[in-house]
Amino acid sequence: MPPLQEFLALAGAIAPEHRYRTVYDTDFSVLVPGKEPIDADTLASFARIGFAGRTVVDLGCNFGFFTFQASRLGAASVLGVDRESRVLEGCELLKRHFNIAGVTFERHDLDDGQSPLLSRRFDIAMLVEFIGKTFVVENRVAPALAFLERLSQRELVVSVQKIYWISKELRTTPQRLKALYPARYVSGGDFLLLEYVRDFFDPRWRMEALSPMGEGYEKPRKFLRFTPA
Repeated sequence: MPPLQEFLALAGAIAPEHRYRTVYDTDFSVLVPGKEPIDADTLASFARIGFAGRTVVDLGCNFGFFTFQASRLGAASVLGVDRESRVLEGCELLKRHFNIAGVTFERHDLDDGQSPLLSRRFDIAMLVEFIGKTFVVENRVAPALAFLERLSQRELVVSVQKIYWISKELRTTPQRLKALYPARYVSGGDFLLLEYVRDFFDPRWRMEALSPMGEGYEKPRKFLRFTPA
């Protein structure tokens, strides 16, 4: 059976929460629909990262869209990381279908502070289209960012939604979030996630926005690059 047909059969058998990101073919036609499509603005922002000749790790890669895309943009090697073994089986099938060299996949858990991955270093460490509502409500943002920071001393890439509406999107209350985060990130009915991420890395890292940035609430997620201050 061709690897693409194997992949489609495997993806269809995986629970929806583990295939949340839309899967695209080489021509960007949809192979498997997901909750999080990739639009032209996202592709343009991602292309601003200087991948040529560099080693990259992509945390929470799901079916490897950004892992493969970093390789297509010239990375010397890219490691895609996920904790779901079945998802990683799908990544290997897509790798065969795309015929992409220099890409590998490994199973690691970002919640594991003793992960062997933390002993390795990369030119670019990425956590893209991954931190979302559940991470905010469960207070898992800081541990994920800390895990990311240990993997590179040169460049970090993160994408996050700037602001979440606390009641409508996070389905919680400002009071509950203030019990988890400093009050300055809870502004009326908004949670200021981008500001939280920026301040987590400050003053060690300098932030640069790779995505166009307006005022107030915006979707989709914004790409941020951090370089040593």
